[in-house]
Amino acid sequence: MTNVSQKESVFNMSVFDFLHNEKHKFLPLKKQEIEAAEQRLGTKFPAELRQFYGEVGYGFANRNETNAFQRIIDPDSAVDLHLREDFYEHDPDLDMYDEREGFIFFEVAEGLYFEVRWGTPDASPVYFMNTRISDSLQGFFQELDKNAHFYEKML
Repeated sequence: MTNVSQKESVFNMSVFDFLHNEKHKFLPLKKQEIEAAEQRLGTKFPAELRQFYGEVGYGFANRNETNAFQRIIDPDSAVDLHLREDFYEHDPDLDMYDEREGFIFFEVAEGLYFEVRWGTPDASPVYFMNTRISDSLQGFFQELDKNAHFYEKML
């Protein structure tokens, strides 16, 4: 029989542990930093992105395997980007992202972004414009961890 503490530990297991390797450079976030950014946004981040920020943080994926930035945008900058504030207030590259259904979280290269959409609590799909890159954020990072260029054929 499974007791409550065993259930809680299974529920709280990290789904992004596989990213803790030498290929990536991530900076951790405090829960308060995530919550403060969400307060500015006026809503919670998509579920998997919120979990990613809590478990991993933000930074750069596959930093030595590609010339692309592959930057996971920190929560404050992502909110600035979403609200078009501060550095992003007059960014013409964002015009093509107007009326998007998701939340930009990943910078491939300057002016080229991926967004994560508010999906179900279990899966937040990743898109470039109207092209679905992955059915979930976890799946996106699993593919990215294996192959720094996996999404290029979809762009």
